[in-house]
Amino acid sequence: MTNKNVFARFFIKVRFFITLLLSMAGYVPKHATKIRTIAMLSSLSLFLYLTSYYPNSFKIAALYYLISEILYIGFITLVLRKDGYRHWFIKKMGGEQKGYLVYEGVLGFLFFNNAASIGYVVSSTPGNLFHFVNKELLLAIVAILFITGFIVKIWAAKVVSIDIYYWKDMFLGRKISEFVVTGPYKYFSHPMYGIGQLQAYAVAIFYGSVYGLITAVLNQCLIFSFYYAVERKFIRRIYKKKTSKYIKEV
Repeated sequence: MTNKNVFARFFIKVRFFITLLLSMAGYVPKHATKIRTIAMLSSLSLFLYLTSYYPNSFKIAALYYLISEILYIGFITLVLRKDGYRHWFIKKMGGEQKGYLVYEGVLGFLFFNNAASIGYVVSSTPGNLFHFVNKELLLAIVAILFITGFIVKIWAAKVVSIDIYYWKDMFLGRKISEFVVTGPYKYFSHPMYGIGQLQAYAVAIFYGSVYGLITAVLNQCLIFSFYYAVERKFIRRIYKKKTSKYIKEV
């Protein structure tokens, strides 16, 4: 294989990885529009503004988090349930694909702000929660938690695809791919909802933030609540026998 081919393959892998990261953060490059780009840049600007000019404002951070969390969990719950507003999106936008693209754009915006608000709470409320732990040991624990969570979440998203990451199957109300039991799903029932959330805990531990840990726990509890209240019903209804083992394990 020539150096040119090696470089080309490497470039393709890097581009895929960056695209995956951006998509998971809330900006799906293949569906990029001016409105989505403006919304994402505005969200990023808001986050940078708050952390720069109000770096220690717990009240603003808490308000940002609560609004972001309510909108995020409320949106996916109201839209993705069996009789949810997904039908309105499809009808209003004139078809499944157009309806999904609008829904995906809104959800991406909420994805970003949900994660940004947790980060803002953490950075605005530093403390000495783990002062009794050796500094080198603490850094090692933080690194292990962050890297593990990051790798598992990326791996899980790659295995199921970005469409499933955005719950496209639930939005359409039907199966768009086979039920995944490979990759991290071979070992864990919910790698993205479980181990994939470790980054938030790692950052909160690094900052010694009590409120950071609380927001991380609350966020994880709410996403699992969505799973048990809405998503699991869809899985049982659509994937049926193929999920019998999966359902028993949760």
